[in-house]
Amino acid sequence: MGSELPQPAAALQVPDRLIRAATRDFLRHGFQGASISRIVQDAGCNVRMIYHYFGSKQGLYRACLTRAYDHLRQAEAEAGFWDLPPPQAMAGLVRFTFDYMQAHPEFLGLVRIENMADGTQVGDMAVVHDRARQLFAAIDRVMARGLRAGDFGAECDPGLLYLTIIGLCTVHLTNRHTMGAVLGRDLTDPDFLHARREDIVGIVLTRLRAGQA
Repeated sequence: MGSELPQPAAALQVPDRLIRAATRDFLRHGFQGASISRIVQDAGCNVRMIYHYFGSKQGLYRACLTRAYDHLRQAEAEAGFWDLPPPQAMAGLVRFTFDYMQAHPEFLGLVRIENMADGTQVGDMAVVHDRARQLFAAIDRVMARGLRAGDFGAECDPGLLYLTIIGLCTVHLTNRHTMGAVLGRDLTDPDFLHARREDIVGIVLTRLRAGQA
């Protein structure tokens, strides 16, 4: 998505073109407002291709969600911080999450749309849950190493820890305008973003060392 090298639309396979076009349309108009005709026009194909590859508009939307979550989980897995000493590994996860959410507003946009629909699609998407379990297992392994090394305090739930991380790493994005007005600050300023990211690293590591997460 945002970090991928640009490719000519004609060079992409039809399913990929449809997912990219549909993601753009869902982000602009939501699920209900998204238009099959706009999507196929943007993708440069015909309506039959949606039903051929995805079965329905809902199937296409689920494919967009799958792509978004899979891209995040794949990038996490390949980020290169997992085998570092435990404090550096957890700091790496925080920095990665913060930077990824900043660079991929389409992910948060799709999550917002799905939350407005009460999570009706993502709730039964096995691939999303399988990849999340892999992430939580990786976090658990880092925490176990940290406990053995004396870097961290008591055990904590990796899912709850990730909830803390994702919340801290996205609140300035999901509440950019309101919190920017309240704080009287530009929440897109690079100096603010750097300071905010390192503050979150400190918060997470302090909680891990105290065993309070």
